[in-house]
Amino acid sequence: MVSNGPNSQSNNFTHMFDFVDLRGKPITKFQDKNSLMGIINETPTFSKFKYIVEKAMMCDIFGSMQTNATLFIPSDNEISNLEDFFGRMDVSLARHIIKTSMLNKKITSELLEDSQCSVFNTNDPFNKILISNINGEIYINNTIKIIHKDIIATNGIIHVVDDLVWPEYQM
Repeated sequence: MVSNGPNSQSNNFTHMFDFVDLRGKPITKFQDKNSLMGIINETPTFSKFKYIVEKAMMCDIFGSMQTNATLFIPSDNEISNLEDFFGRMDVSLARHIIKTSMLNKKITSELLEDSQCSVFNTNDPFNKILISNINGEIYINNTIKIIHKDIIATNGIIHVVDDLVWPEYQM
């Protein structure tokens, strides 16, 4: 007769973790060089935006093939005056900046140029962006100019802009 009482089993649980792992080295994540994150990593003029993405802990999202997004990324030359700001940025602000710079679908420049003025919802629920076409130029929120259009990635599109798209907080 076997008893399952409190004194019948050993309290030694080493048998649960002292076996040898025969699976080998862990598989590192494959990152497509043509994904949004691959292009951000490979383009040296996106290093400050890459810092914001890493600070926001969103690298996996932009490396995922399931992502379908449009990003408005400033080049390092355009935001060189914000050096002090990057050191004091926290995770929450970094996420707001990234989500405000991101649309949920692939939006090409043809679609952006289609009307005089249009409003798009960003991934940050409190922020929208206004796209306006003035004299053949595309502007975001009437102040940020798109300087290079349609960098096609496997999981999205990148448009290079001349300033950072800042979130507008609503209380």
